[in-house]
Amino acid sequence: MKLTVIHAVVRNSRDNPEYLQYLGEVLPPGTQIAFEQVEYGFPSIESDLHGIVNGSEVIRLARKAEKEGADGVFVNCFDDPGVYAARELIQIPVFGAYQPAVLTAMSLADRVGIITTDKAGILSESRKALLNGFEKRIVAIRDVDMNVLSLEGNLDLLAERLTEICTIMHQEEQVGALTLGCTGMHKVIEMLRNKLKDANCPVTVIEPLQTGVSYLEYVVRNGYSNQLGVVDSIDAWKRR
Repeated sequence: MKLTVIHAVVRNSRDNPEYLQYLGEVLPPGTQIAFEQVEYGFPSIESDLHGIVNGSEVIRLARKAEKEGADGVFVNCFDDPGVYAARELIQIPVFGAYQPAVLTAMSLADRVGIITTDKAGILSESRKALLNGFEKRIVAIRDVDMNVLSLEGNLDLLAERLTEICTIMHQEEQVGALTLGCTGMHKVIEMLRNKLKDANCPVTVIEPLQTGVSYLEYVVRNGYSNQLGVVDSIDAWKRR
């Protein structure tokens, strides 16, 4: 099986071996991972404008992945830029990080939470919950008061804030499972889970990067499809 992971932001791709090792922890032997990188756009996706601009590159790269023999595409961003448009264009499964993570959380607990980056992220998560019909199950959305680009340089602080919020969500809002609202937070997941264990906080934390790619692998392995149907007006574009 061949899966393509599209980095949806303009970034340094030299850490792809680290991504490969991390994703390999949850994938069966023999699953091949290729990485694609958007060539233009924004270095983070924190608004609709960012998503639209970068999403156009995601669509191009998803089509490229299908042509090169990929069995499925994962878009490495919790905002799912270009995901639904790509499903209209290509025939292999396409997932972003949002739906697999939230659906997993909802399968584990009645009351679900999301921890996002900043106040703008809260508005975005509230809107996505409504659009996806998840608003009755997502009972808490909180932020770590950090923008996406500041996460990697402040991992200890990020882990502390995540631990505090997880504990509050569990104690005050009876959240049984929650998902991190940014795939960039994956670098602190082990630290976070250890801190929660030390704090005797039993909330289940979903990490959307590993969860999303393993979800895609499951869909491909079982022969499922989430293709939305090719629009006639883009047939000419497909042949490019």
